[in-house]
Amino acid sequence: MTKPTVLVLMGYDLAAIPVVRWLADDFQVLLVAARNATNQRHSDAFATACAAAAEWRWIDALFDDWQTVETALTWHRTYGIDHVVCLDEKGLIIAARLRALLGVRTGQGVASAHAYRYKDRMYRAAGQAVAVPRFVVAASSFEVADAAERLGLPVVVKPVDGSGSRDTHVLRDSAELLAWLRGRPIRRPEPVLVQRFVDGDMYHVDGVVAGGRTHGVRVSRYGGSTLGYKDSQALTSTMVDTGGKEFAVLSEQVARTVAALPDPADSVFHAEFFLTAAGDAYLCEIAARAGGGAIAPAYALSTGVDLFWAHALLQCGLVDEVLAAYDAPGTRGGRYGFLLENTPAGRLLWASSDCELPGVVRCDLLARPGQVYEGPASSADLLRQFVIEVHDDQDTADLYRRIDTWCHHNRAVA
Repeated sequence: MTKPTVLVLMGYDLAAIPVVRWLADDFQVLLVAARNATNQRHSDAFATACAAAAEWRWIDALFDDWQTVETALTWHRTYGIDHVVCLDEKGLIIAARLRALLGVRTGQGVASAHAYRYKDRMYRAAGQAVAVPRFVVAASSFEVADAAERLGLPVVVKPVDGSGSRDTHVLRDSAELLAWLRGRPIRRPEPVLVQRFVDGDMYHVDGVVAGGRTHGVRVSRYGGSTLGYKDSQALTSTMVDTGGKEFAVLSEQVARTVAALPDPADSVFHAEFFLTAAGDAYLCEIAARAGGGAIAPAYALSTGVDLFWAHALLQCGLVDEVLAAYDAPGTRGGRYGFLLENTPAGRLLWASSDCELPGVVRCDLLARPGQVYEGPASSADLLRQFVIEVHDDQDTADLYRRIDTWCHHNRAVA
């Protein structure tokens, strides 16, 4: 009996996320891979994935090159594509467009992909159910200045389709606003979102949405700012107690947000919320994908479910298999957290991944020794990531400080 056919659009390292291996037993896999999927350090994983695929092609600018569409159409005529899988936020709208073009019934549709990607559409839809910051879409520097005056400083300016806090700026006073305006052309190549700054702690909420309901929800509190990379400050995240007030408030908020947005047709999600000192929650953003950094490994330790694996299977209609994984025997449970160390400015000569500090359960070296770095351009530009087990919040804060000190003694930059 012929296996169903799945088109996989892969922009991630295939050693870190072995999506072809996850799918090859049940599906005939057609792989289109971008440069990062062929990561030179893990070329064996790329070769193994290609060998397991019925067809494969390397398209460097996978999500911008029309060859991706032509390749999908050609393979569809030959094989008949039943599912389209994409795990990378940059490609989710392309994947949705291909599903519509090919008549694929599983996976996220175009309207939902737009709402989960474009912040203005997201806020308009979600704002019917949860609080969102006041915002204006600005297409020129004049409109940014007008929006700042209308909303009142401080404001946040960011791309309407941004991710990883890239090109995100907090303008706290008129001097910072003027500096931002002076540093950019009046005519914007792309519109930006200008939103009122929310003074509160930031949390991320991660899990699965199936049949319109959320499952496996975990709530984590960021330490520092997701914009801390601009000052080379490590970002930390710590899961909150599932029996606590923060969890109750934000798990309800994310359920209401998902219900208000166009149905992602079974997916994973990564949402961020602000929680003020008065207990008011505001949606920052939500995406129909797994969170970046060390969110996925920390989540997997707590729930037994790999969010990237879940996302791949859900896009193929395997909802029951994903939900059953949460109840599988041997699930570890508990609370976990992580620390993200940014790439330095300069040539990385050496960095250790052998961290034996008590409480650290995983350390991943993500940068390449010998490579020249200009410093981080987003919160996703990382040298190392550390996953920790959480027992006590004060002990956890102390551990983060010890990891930060360890980092400075276990790398060399020229």
